Amino acid sequence: MAKKFHAGQVRKGPKGDPFYNHPRRVCKSYLTYKNKSVSGLIAALCHDLVEDTAMSLDELERMFGADVRKIVFDLTKPADISSEEYANNIFDWSLESKKIKLCDIEDNILDSREIPLERRLRMLVRWKKYLDKIGREPLSGGFVKNRELAEKFRTVNDLHTEEWDGLKIRINLLRKCK
Repeated sequence: MAKKFHAGQVRKGPKGDPFYNHPRRVCKSYLTYKNKSVSGLIAALCHDLVEDTAMSLDELERMFGADVRKIVFDLTKPADISSEEYANNIFDWSLESKKIKLCDIEDNILDSREIPLERRLRMLVRWKKYLDKIGREPLSGGFVKNRELAEKFRTVNDLHTEEWDGLKIRINLLRKCK
């Protein structure tokens, strides 16, 4: 289904990778969690359908049920709201939505390495907003209750920090060359 609806779409960057590979990688990452659900698995594959195709939440619910709809609803950033507004909602998401978002951010970071510097910088800033909101989870006790979420958060946050630091070094080198 996701492959059909994403047909003809390509990822950002010079490789022009078929878009469908992204939800497959997100799903594969989601499968590494010990505690997962069938709804989470389907939502991981379908997480970009509403945002990037003609698929609606109602259609998704008819096919896969209310649980998948809720997860995909959480993961879909409406075009008419800012990334800050979107990030503010993350704290109230379900555990499955947060798990999938971490997998999504991880794949986006890894897949963005070929994107032009300035655009990648903007993307990393946006993903950091999302990570910061998920990182507030310890205040609610969520990480205490879910070690898997905490471990994935640390992994993705560390990856982001490493990429951010590498990007700053590249920017400083470019400034010195000018």
